[in-house]
Amino acid sequence: MSELKAFERGTIGVKNPYSRETLEALTRSTAARICVGREGSRPPVDAWLAFRLDEATAKDAIWNRVPDEFLKKNGLDIRVATVCTDKREYLAHPEKGGILTKEAEETLLAKCKKGARVQVFVSEGLSSMAIEENIPDLLPALKHGFEAAGITMGTPFYVDNGRVRLLNDVCRVLQPEVAIMLIGERPGLVTQTSLSAYSAYSAKMTDTDGERNCISNIYSKGLNPMEAAATIVDMTKRMLDQKVSGVALKL
Repeated sequence: MSELKAFERGTIGVKNPYSRETLEALTRSTAARICVGREGSRPPVDAWLAFRLDEATAKDAIWNRVPDEFLKKNGLDIRVATVCTDKREYLAHPEKGGILTKEAEETLLAKCKKGARVQVFVSEGLSSMAIEENIPDLLPALKHGFEAAGITMGTPFYVDNGRVRLLNDVCRVLQPEVAIMLIGERPGLVTQTSLSAYSAYSAKMTDTDGERNCISNIYSKGLNPMEAAATIVDMTKRMLDQKVSGVALKL
């Protein structure tokens, strides 16, 4: 029986290819699952098992909960939630991921500084693995970057079951100049650990994606967390200087 293992990118599974050099060039150009070959009308057993393994890992990224111990270890002592009661409701009703519970509002007002120049918060979004993979490097780098730039940062916190539009509600409650949401991206068969940073200047409840900026693909094989932190700090400085975000921001 074949051993269950992750798909090896760059592997040529096509038997007796007409031009192996062409296939090698194709596999070097993408991380996608190509050139796996076939057995009759079906994919080879190893390729099929690797596909199922990557699919299962992606599902785990969505459904797993980030442990309290991890959050406390990484300076996220405040944990609140949106009105989504569980992950099923989060997936079925995306709009609820943009609304804090009343208890969350009270907690943030009691434990976070209101009116900070920059407020950073974290949510697993669609990938808990993205949080556990990237936050240990990204969050300290952001703190250091803002400190070096002379920009005060509010107390970071974590929100369960958050969507990007939660930026609006956080700004309503804490009223920072700039809010930054670090959120797990939708996992796939290539990576389950990619994270995005969404930013907004003085967001209002009616704001849409046109008033936000996004830096995506933050993970070890994309934009590494240290480089991402520098990019986020630079973009935030521009927002504070220009007092806008989204499509109006000049980069």
